[in-house]
Amino acid sequence: MEEYDVVIIGAGHNGLVCAGYLLKAGYSVLLLEVRSLPGGGCTTEELMPKEAPGFKFNPCAMNHLFLFLGPVIQELELHKYGLEYLNCDPVAFCPHPDGKYFLANKSVEATCQEIAQFSQLDAQKYSEYIDFWQRFVTAITSFFNAPPKSIVDIVGNYNLNNLHDLFSIVGGTNTTLDLLRIKEAGNSSKSTIASVFKGE
Repeated sequence: MEEYDVVIIGAGHNGLVCAGYLLKAGYSVLLLEVRSLPGGGCTTEELMPKEAPGFKFNPCAMNHLFLFLGPVIQELELHKYGLEYLNCDPVAFCPHPDGKYFLANKSVEATCQEIAQFSQLDAQKYSEYIDFWQRFVTAITSFFNAPPKSIVDIVGNYNLNNLHDLFSIVGGTNTTLDLLRIKEAGNSSKSTIASVFKGE
């Protein structure tokens, strides 16, 4: 029976990246996946063959965007193996059977204009949320790219810009509480989509 140094169950993007680094470090790896298609949520599939024949979706590819905060693409030389990102703008299209639709754009201003068609308050809150989220991402990038539990490396990764954004989200009672309100702010964006379907 063949033996491996490491067995990874699940060939989603996390499992694939983990396997890539282990192989690069010289370990033998067995990667197991129950489906015929690897990639997990980062796939492109015809998910609704009856309702939308020929239309392909990527189920949850937006959830792997933290990949761009670190050097994974460069270190694993993924472009050499055919990795190509198609950056679309608009980034999301939400149609409704009655002909109404919502477009999310790369431009925060353009997206806010789309949201304002259904809710001025949601448009304002979305702008505030994006500002907070951008500072949040900058603040955690240094932590994200440090080895687990390595306080020295975490601190060493921060510069003045990182620290400024970090303190801006934990600098006071209200801003610190905003960290706990991320889910609530996300629901504000969801309520915009819901208002489209409700015809509000």
